[in-house]
Amino acid sequence: MNFKKYFKNKNVLLTGLFGFVGSNLCKKLIECDARVYGVYKNNSTYSLLNIEEITGFNSVQYSENNFEIIEELIFDKDIEHCFHLASQVEVQKAFLNPIHTFENNINLTLKLLDTFRRSRSIRSIILTSTDKVYGDTDLDKLPYNEQLIPNPVYPYEVSKYICEIISKCYYQNYNLPLVITRTSNIFGPGQLNFSAIIPSLINSSIKNLNFLPRTNGKLKRDYMFIDDWVNSLMHLSFKKSEEEVDSLVYNFGNNKPKSAIDITKSVFKILNDQDKMEQILNSFKKIKDSKNEIIDQYIDSEKAEKELGIKYETNFDEAIKKTTDWYIKYF
Repeated sequence: MNFKKYFKNKNVLLTGLFGFVGSNLCKKLIECDARVYGVYKNNSTYSLLNIEEITGFNSVQYSENNFEIIEELIFDKDIEHCFHLASQVEVQKAFLNPIHTFENNINLTLKLLDTFRRSRSIRSIILTSTDKVYGDTDLDKLPYNEQLIPNPVYPYEVSKYICEIISKCYYQNYNLPLVITRTSNIFGPGQLNFSAIIPSLINSSIKNLNFLPRTNGKLKRDYMFIDDWVNSLMHLSFKKSEEEVDSLVYNFGNNKPKSAIDITKSVFKILNDQDKMEQILNSFKKIKDSKNEIIDQYIDSEKAEKELGIKYETNFDEAIKKTTDWYIKYF
C-alpha cells in the first residue's frame, strides 16, 4: 500500500523510540512525512536513529514519576496513531529481575490506555505483544494460532500477557481502537541487543569475539525481518483507523522455523567465515539443557493475511545479507 499517502502529516506516538523496532518504525514514518512523537524512558544515544544520524522526529523523556508529560503530549498534539512498543524484552534479564519487568511493562501500558480512554483524536493503537505468551505447548499444536489459549510461565511473557488482558479490558469497556499483535523474533539493521542470536553471531565474526551460546542450538523459532514487521505495523494501523479490523489479536510470523544452528550456518555463509562457524557450532554441543527457554515456537499468521491482506516476507538469505551489510558498515 502507499504508506506515504496515508501517514503524511498524521500525528503519531511511538513508545520505545530508541529501541530496535521503534527506531526502524520512526525512520519509515519520517520517510512518509508523518509527524512523529517518540517517548523513551532511558536516555540512549545507542540507537539506529543516532547511528544513522536520522532527524525529523520529536522526542520526550519520561519516568515513572512524570507520566503526565506523555499525557500532555497526547492531548496537545492530538495524537491519531499510537504504536506501543516499549517493554523490557530480554528473557534472561526478565527472569533475573522479574519485579522490574512487571513494573516496567505493565505500568506504562495501563497509564497509556487510560489516557487514550479520554482522547477524542485517537484512531488506532497497536500494542505489540509476543508469541511467547502461548508458552511451551505440545509440538502437535504448532504452529500456534490465535485460538490457542495463552499459557505463559516465565516473567517476560507473563508480563506481556497481563498487558494483553488490560488492553482487552479497555477495548471491550471503552471501545478503544486497539489491536494486539503477537509476533515472532524480529531481526535486522539496528538490533543492538547483542544477546539476540543474529546480531551476536555477526558481531562475533566482524569483531572476532567469543560467542556465548544460551541453548544447545536446536530450539526452533520464527524469524521475521524488521522491514516486513514495520510494514505490517503500519498496514495494521491504517486498517484499524479505517475500521477494517474485526479482531483484537493477530499473529505475525512466517511459519518457517529455524534453529540457532540453522541461523549460524546462514549467517556465516554470508560472512564467509568457516572457521568461526565451526567454532560456534561446536559450542552449541556443550550446552545440555536450555534453561528458562521454550523448546519450539512458531506461529500461524494466516488470519492476518486472510482478514487484512497483510503479508510481507523478505527472502531470509536476502534479509540476512542486508543485516550483515548494516553491521559491517556501522561497526
